[in-house]
Amino acid sequence: MKLKCKHILLSYDKAENSTHERPLGVAVEDAERLIKDIKAGTISFTDAAGKNSSCASGPRHGGDLGWFPEEKMHPDFSNAVKVIQIDDIGPPVITPWGVHIVLRTG
Repeated sequence: MKLKCKHILLSYDKAENSTHERPLGVAVEDAERLIKDIKAGTISFTDAAGKNSSCASGPRHGGDLGWFPEEKMHPDFSNAVKVIQIDDIGPPVITPWGVHIVLRTG
């Protein structure tokens, strides 16, 4: 199955290739705050990705990962994307690389 989404990656101290020293719990709290701000319209997903994402897709593409086969991503990430409604943001998703905020776009 092919999936399409945007994401924001929030790194934490024990994540692979970590870029932050914050603990996992703080990264999850930061993700929940960003989700609330995005849904309230305080910040756009694109701007939030550009300012907060540890993934290269954040600043360059507003977090847009485009279309990808589900097998290409970590199973926890792909499984989370599959249950999010198109044009909706799901709850924070934890993978070995960090905490993801996911907006399904297709």
